[in-house]
Amino acid sequence: MAVSQESNTSGIVMGLKDGKALIQHEKSKIANRNYYVVGGPGSFKTQSFVLTNMLNITDCSIVVTDPKGEVFEKTAKIKEAQGYEVRVVNFKNMALSDHYNPFGYVRRDLDATTVANTIVSAKNDPKRKDIWFNAQLGLLKALILYAKTEFHPDKRNMEGILDFLQEFDPEANEDGDSELDMKFMALDKRHPARRSYELGFKKSQEKTRASIIISLLTTIGDYVDEEVAAFTSNNDFFFEDIGTKKVALYVLIPTMDSTWEGLINLFFTQMFQELYILGDKNGAKLPVPTVFLLDEFPNLGKFNNYEEFLATCRGYRIACCTILQNNTQLMDKYGKDKAESILGNCAIKICLGNVNDTTAAYFSNLMGKATVKVETGGHSISKGGTGNSSSSSNYSYSQRSLMNADEILTMSERDSLVLIAGKYPIKARKAIQFELYPGLVEEYEVSQMDYKRKISDAAQEAYEKEVYAYESLQEEMEELSLDEDQEIEDQNLADMEQDDILAQARDEIEMYQNSFNVLEAMSEEDNYEHVK
Repeated sequence: MAVSQESNTSGIVMGLKDGKALIQHEKSKIANRNYYVVGGPGSFKTQSFVLTNMLNITDCSIVVTDPKGEVFEKTAKIKEAQGYEVRVVNFKNMALSDHYNPFGYVRRDLDATTVANTIVSAKNDPKRKDIWFNAQLGLLKALILYAKTEFHPDKRNMEGILDFLQEFDPEANEDGDSELDMKFMALDKRHPARRSYELGFKKSQEKTRASIIISLLTTIGDYVDEEVAAFTSNNDFFFEDIGTKKVALYVLIPTMDSTWEGLINLFFTQMFQELYILGDKNGAKLPVPTVFLLDEFPNLGKFNNYEEFLATCRGYRIACCTILQNNTQLMDKYGKDKAESILGNCAIKICLGNVNDTTAAYFSNLMGKATVKVETGGHSISKGGTGNSSSSSNYSYSQRSLMNADEILTMSERDSLVLIAGKYPIKARKAIQFELYPGLVEEYEVSQMDYKRKISDAAQEAYEKEVYAYESLQEEMEELSLDEDQEIEDQNLADMEQDDILAQARDEIEMYQNSFNVLEAMSEEDNYEHVK
């Protein structure tokens, strides 16, 4: 079965109405292309929305969260046939993944703060930002900045930091300094790593230093694992690739294990930032539009500014589909106010059914009221004297919800509700992929276990440039050191020559003094003889 590379029907499929697909194109006039999609287990959430849109979208890059790996297995080969570069970042099995190193996107102090804060918050309660939290944050930030500027490119990662802490003892000696102190204090006073270290960890009391180090090592201890260390050692591709060419990026995330929730959250945070930076370089628009299909959204952690991202991403040619099981998940993760803001920034809302009471009530209220004609009285018939008859009925008009919550809860499993900003609600049929594309997925299915990581040319070139710059700097420092050594040697020789001249002068002076003493003694003897 042939797979077309691009189609004029490309776009986000909402559902089916009267046998035709409801599709929002990239240039549609609707407020934005942000979707809020809810559906409980058994609601065909993956089959009718995620997989269908992975197959139908052919003109945008796609980033999809894939808890089971099912989306990759069913669509990866199809996306390749459609002209996509396929990438996998696998937080479930890091050995079967392209590599991701968060340090690779640290360019400023603020970037280091973001990375350190996300990593520390993942293992410590961010609501309790006490002295231990802030001390870990400050030390990790300083270590990241040190790694970025002082380590070999192979060690500019979490493993490099762990090796560094293992090599240089942070415990203070009798003089109050430690090996770790000396490494940081050897840097220039204005070096960001030294400033962060000197104004943070170094000022902590000696008694608390050991506890801070232990706390930090506990926080980053999972990175000791060999597989994890390899996964976070470098970047096999850059996030800006997503906005410059057609990329299908599958992000495999664990559903029952929150160990890497912080790293997953950082992954997406940095991706959003990098796409905005790329957009700013291109007139606030991505060269290639991008669609995010964020299934199991709560498992991505909490994004600090997600509502702001949704409010501005349309201008950058980004569409974001927030997909979860019910509204309660969103409320629990973000709180009532932020959750309402997130919902307000999604122009299209889709209910796929099997939701809880809260979600059903929300959609019922969102759909609004309908005016209905209600019979309120009896029915009467009267006959006139001429033999004609007439009848009358009593009716009134009242409002009721277009769909009550209980009607949403008992909705057919093949039906869905599509609510578009500024439009009347639509009761649609689900666009189930195996009905729209019969046999297509089975023909191209692959195993997630067969994926092989690959390094992009841009990533390889960037790595080689970093190595060259580092080695060149080391050579310059070596030459400077040799020059300094030569200057010292020359100065020592000059000092030795000067010492020899002075010694010779002293010897000559002493010789003249001895000669003078002899003459003086002889003179005294002559005088004695003369007197005698």
